[in-house]
Amino acid sequence: MPNTTHSRPKKAVLANSALEEVKVLLSERLPEHIYFHNENYLEQMLEAAKLLTEEAALDKTEAEALQLATIFHVVGYLDGNKKYWQKSSKVANEFLLRNKADIEIVGLVEKLILALDPKQKPDTLLEKLFLDAQNSYYGDKTFLERIDRLKKEEEAFSKEDTDEIEWTNVMLERVKDHAFHSSQAESLFGKRKEKNIKKLKKSLQSSLKVKLEGDKSSSISANSGARTMFKTALRNHIDLTNIADQKANIMLSINALIITIGLPAFATYLTGTSYLILPGVIFLLTSVATMIIATISTRPIKVTGETDLTQLKSGKTNLFFFGNYYRIPNEEYQTAIKEIVADRENLDASFVNDLYYLGTSLGEKFRLLRLCYNVFVVGLCLSLLSFLVAYLISIVH
Repeated sequence: MPNTTHSRPKKAVLANSALEEVKVLLSERLPEHIYFHNENYLEQMLEAAKLLTEEAALDKTEAEALQLATIFHVVGYLDGNKKYWQKSSKVANEFLLRNKADIEIVGLVEKLILALDPKQKPDTLLEKLFLDAQNSYYGDKTFLERIDRLKKEEEAFSKEDTDEIEWTNVMLERVKDHAFHSSQAESLFGKRKEKNIKKLKKSLQSSLKVKLEGDKSSSISANSGARTMFKTALRNHIDLTNIADQKANIMLSINALIITIGLPAFATYLTGTSYLILPGVIFLLTSVATMIIATISTRPIKVTGETDLTQLKSGKTNLFFFGNYYRIPNEEYQTAIKEIVADRENLDASFVNDLYYLGTSLGEKFRLLRLCYNVFVVGLCLSLLSFLVAYLISIVH
């Protein structure tokens, strides 16, 4: 066994050399999305390992192995976070053998790093201390800041954003379920860990309160601005429906006059002027088609007066529209309305459904109305064109 005067400098130099090499690797090759397992994390883990070494009164060989394993354990993150301990162990072995470290140190460091495998259970005190050093941030004053960086890192690996409340809840359960493997770690970090649990609970309650207030403010029934917007939109839809009906009535009136007055008068001139038959037929068909489409556009939608009350919570029915309830008994209707009003989400869904179905009905009405006007214009043009062609042909002959 080497004497103390020679072993201390050698171990200090080996650890310092390892730390410098790992820092160079991290600065040159660590991916940008590694926000947590970086150089800052390494330094904090080394400080925790130092505290645990003193608390457990480890001998020099064990202390050196613990320090070297802590230095190299983050190297695996250079190639991702899947089985990173295998990569870390390989790099540590190469470094230690290259620097002619004691075989005992090489074996201890490898065993410690491979203990990071979740399937493994720590057998020795040294392995327990090593794993506790990695999770010592549970009992650190900067815990909340550090888990924010951990959140960003895990989101980068999963390529999915995590809701703040969900993340806080996950971390709370993770810390509550966690137990330090060694009594030394519990002594050093246990009290601060309990404080961090309280901080997480407080943060979760605060986030839930903000979300609840946000949900209330975003609710239509609780937001005066939203209610005003919906009232305005509904009024505009009703006004547009009246305008569409007036336009349809105009087309009905015009074409009714054409058929009842114009065509009988025009028919008196057909005797001896057979060339006017085709233009007259086209004109008659145009008027009839226009009237049919205009009538369809003003036709009331089909309603049953009944609806499936079990679908109230799904928002698939709307009891504020008469067509959905006029055949339902008064007692059932009152019960259903109270259920809707009592549930903010159902009430909001009723507002939205009312506006939506009114809008779809209005859209169909305007589509038919546009078709009605197009048919009338095209029919007039064809009638006029056919009349001119027929008249010119009659003159020639």
